[in-house]
Amino acid sequence: MISRRFVAAGLGSLITVIVSAGFVGEAFAGETACLADSSSGSKPASRVASDAGGDHPSSNSRLLANQAALTEVKEVEELRKAAKEGDALAQLNLGLCYGNGRGVTKDTALAITWFRTSAEQGFAEAQYTLGCCRNGDDGFPKDSNEAVKWWERAASQGHADAQYCLGLSYSVGEGVAKDPAEAAKWWKKAAVHNHADAQYFLGISYSIGLGVPKIEEQAIYWLRKAAANGNENALAALKRVGKDYDIPSRALKEDGVKKAE
Repeated sequence: MISRRFVAAGLGSLITVIVSAGFVGEAFAGETACLADSSSGSKPASRVASDAGGDHPSSNSRLLANQAALTEVKEVEELRKAAKEGDALAQLNLGLCYGNGRGVTKDTALAITWFRTSAEQGFAEAQYTLGCCRNGDDGFPKDSNEAVKWWERAASQGHADAQYCLGLSYSVGEGVAKDPAEAAKWWKKAAVHNHADAQYFLGISYSIGLGVPKIEEQAIYWLRKAAANGNENALAALKRVGKDYDIPSRALKEDGVKKAE
């Protein structure tokens, strides 16, 4: 079934590339195993919506809840009517119906058509979803440049999952030129929105000085935030270096660092 987790398969491969590129520091040498675990899809690169476990809130949890009621052809037809009248949310939901085969015959081409129609109206959730499709997830045709284009549009509207995905793309140079600084920039934006996986990768970035200065205090701070938000990789990293993780609610100044804008 298509959901926001359908980004997992495609971006899991990006995490694997990060591992092979040595995206870990000496202090966090054990992270290779953790990152490899995350690439399996159990904790998808989006870690979004329905199973985010503390990730940033998203409208997609509402979309997926609505999906359950869209099993009858009559209801789908009502959704189609609203979509044709220009309702961006209905267009996105209709695309999900076609992508999942719920109430209609599964049709990835029509799914993309409705995602694009909604995305072109500026609906960030649809832009993010279309980016996931174009990333090649769940059997959709892959076009990395298109994926990045739509993630950029959603990210510019503050969509944390799109910001996170954009960071992954920049980190390995898929759909864009490889740029660790850009990767860290987008992870930081998502991290501020409480995106656990972005907080984790930002913490690792600070731990080795990749795309950002090497600052242990910042690394530990963001890893603590990620761990508190349910990222088990961050928790494992903190345990390896003997740091606690139960104080993420303290003000940053108490950790001796300034909040990253």
